[in-house]
Amino acid sequence: MRKRNKKYIKTCYLLSNSVEPVPPIGTILGNLGVNTVKFCEEFNKKTENLPKYFLVKTEIYITENRTFKFKIKLPTICTFINLLKFERTIKIKVHDRYNDKIINCIKLKDVIQLALFKFPKKT
Repeated sequence: MRKRNKKYIKTCYLLSNSVEPVPPIGTILGNLGVNTVKFCEEFNKKTENLPKYFLVKTEIYITENRTFKFKIKLPTICTFINLLKFERTIKIKVHDRYNDKIINCIKLKDVIQLALFKFPKKT
């Protein structure tokens, strides 16, 4: 935890849409005097559109009067691509023989959805 201008900044990795005011987050924020129930409600509401298995990096800013703000860093494009990819076997002709080669693929509709998710204002 860093202290900057009478603010505490705590960085945590939290599962989206499934934070509860119990340890470990309850202990971390409770020791700093933050209302953990309110934090959990706000965080879950903010991440309700993400699947529950996404681990998101969250920076929590806590002031001296024990109010908080948080900033969520969404998963990277690489994380999404690894979730969306699948393997296909194709035949490749080498000289007079056909060999099997395994390649990674992503469906075009998934790429479009990923682009719309990452750049929502570009539509």
